[in-house]
Amino acid sequence: MRTFEKIALTIFTLSIFLFVGASNTNAAVECSFDRDLEIGVDGEDVRCLQKYLNDAGFTVAQTGVGSPGNETSLYRTLTQEAVIEWQLENDVRPASGYFGPLSKAKYSDLVTGNVQNAFENSNGNSNAVSNNPNVNSDDGELDSDGVLSLLDSLGVTTGSGNSNSSSNDKDEDIEELILDAINMIDDAEDEIEDAKDAGQNVDDAEDEVNDAKEDLFDAIRFYFKGDLAEALDYADDAHSNAEDAFEKAGGETEEDEAKEIIDEVDQEIEEAEQEIEEADDDGVDNDLIDEAEELLDEAKDRLDEAEDALDEDNYEEAIDIAEDARDMVDDALDALKDDIKDDAEDAIDDARDAIDDAEEAIDDAKKDDGDDDDIDEAEELLEDAENALKDAEDNYDDGDYEDAIDDAEDAENFADDAETWADRA
Repeated sequence: MRTFEKIALTIFTLSIFLFVGASNTNAAVECSFDRDLEIGVDGEDVRCLQKYLNDAGFTVAQTGVGSPGNETSLYRTLTQEAVIEWQLENDVRPASGYFGPLSKAKYSDLVTGNVQNAFENSNGNSNAVSNNPNVNSDDGELDSDGVLSLLDSLGVTTGSGNSNSSSNDKDEDIEELILDAINMIDDAEDEIEDAKDAGQNVDDAEDEVNDAKEDLFDAIRFYFKGDLAEALDYADDAHSNAEDAFEKAGGETEEDEAKEIIDEVDQEIEEAEQEIEEADDDGVDNDLIDEAEELLDEAKDRLDEAEDALDEDNYEEAIDIAEDARDMVDDALDALKDDIKDDAEDAIDDARDAIDDAEEAIDDAKKDDGDDDDIDEAEELLEDAENALKDAEDNYDDGDYEDAIDDAEDAENFADDAETWADRA
């Protein structure tokens, strides 16, 4: 689980989400204030102010007169108290409940979408994020369903007001890209910190991540203003700049990883083709050659699918498919080894039998009070045989069957020599 410090950027950016969400709801209540408002005034501008305050979370009244849906045109004590709360929250001083030039300027600033300034004057929303269990998943990464659910629970909607399926699909695309950008910025910040700790220069990376943050502000601002095309462009720029920052700080992106694995598997396929040709030249059974070639063809097809996924920017899928292709290459080489594998098993069995015979001969020599020097020589050779047999078994387990055969034959020779010395004793 990440610490709070490590996900500070995530919480910071989500706080913007929540505040802009509130501002967006505010923006739905656009008022025209041609005069200052205070206790005693009456008019539709007061009703509009009450609606704005209610929708912004500075509720005039929970029930009855002044409550959501029951706003009035009268500026009374409840309205004044809600205005004071709003002024304190947005750093409008003095916070007296008088809705004058400073308050009108702040209202205009908020509803016109100045996201960064709005966030700087918001204090409560970051706590709403950090204290909400739905925002982050168990591994500390952003949980997009949790974030969007939280936004929905706060009544956050887009500024477009368009509910058709095409617009909703585009909303989802932008939301997903914005969340991806948030995570990429978070990863870039972590990578930059690691690079700093290692004494590396990260000036370029920091410039890129700062650009990413600015693009993210703009993406969110345009999203909640309902300009989805601009939001999409800025969200894409934010992700791209964050990714550049991540790479400049020394990080490896999923795209880099996918390309690297695909290149590696492509090289492994070429090497496997050479091994199959050599095995064919060495007279390996034709059925085994055919099986190996068939598996290698499947690996090539799978690698083509991985490259297609890479071209479509589906990097995680490309990595998984490339790993499947790698497994098929291994299967192809294993198929070639079935013949030599049997030879290795036979060689190891022969070595074990020879060692058993040598042990028996040494025991007999000891019982017959044979020559001690000959027995010592036999025991040393027996120890060499046992060590060679262990090497053969290890190589067999690792799939190095040719080495296993060589070691097993050495073990058998040592055991035969040990038996000879034991018989001489």
